[in-house]
Amino acid sequence: MTPPSKPGKLFLLPAPLHPYEAETWDPETLARTLPALALSLLASLPSFIVESERTALRLLSRLKDRGGMEKLSLKVLDEHSPPEAIPGLLSEILAGADAGFFSEAGLPCVADPGAALVAEAHAKGIKVVPVSGPSSLMLALIASGLEAQRFSFLGYLPQDRAARRSAIQRLAGDFRRDGMTRLFIETPYRNDALLSDLVALLPDEAWLCVAAGLCGAGERVESRPVRAWKASPAPPIGKVPAVFLFGSRAGLRPRDTR
Repeated sequence: MTPPSKPGKLFLLPAPLHPYEAETWDPETLARTLPALALSLLASLPSFIVESERTALRLLSRLKDRGGMEKLSLKVLDEHSPPEAIPGLLSEILAGADAGFFSEAGLPCVADPGAALVAEAHAKGIKVVPVSGPSSLMLALIASGLEAQRFSFLGYLPQDRAARRSAIQRLAGDFRRDGMTRLFIETPYRNDALLSDLVALLPDEAWLCVAAGLCGAGERVESRPVRAWKASPAPPIGKVPAVFLFGSRAGLRPRDTR
């Protein structure tokens, strides 16, 4: 009897933060924005599970030769995928082949369907290998000047304006109690509506940061107290990927002189 094959590995791979900017796909730009290990795996792995087939083909065609593209196997996991489809996505890995997963942009599995794939991989005994790369959340946090000893990522706030404003008011109350930095994201076409609500409802003393278009040609990081946002409104953000943060301004802690 043939023994069962050992499962392959699931590599969690980064993708460029701006999949729709033409300059993102220049080989020199890819080499600057993605680490060598990620580029090597994207070029060599024959099988991938991806959030967007179109974006995946656009990226992989820059890194693989003709033979590699002809042998390429792609499976899609997106927001419309039913839960019962996830086990089937891992079939090639369970049969012994390595495969990669990458999202539309940045590091996968945070606020995207990849987290469910990883959970299923662990349940099936598949080794999961995270590979470093650009994360809009971490880039925004380190560029914000906000306290980063304790922070919380909240994903998306409610779409409905009344519910969103109520959520912001609750978060403002939580901030007054604990001073912790909060991060969240928004669908690009609602960026400016969210910023308007944040400026109107957050405490004047809180620091608010908007990090938009990170790693792109129009990158913009603006961080200042809410009272300053009220006194001098910023230009519209527009329909670009953005991370919103609010919290306390970072500062050095006094040394213990005992």
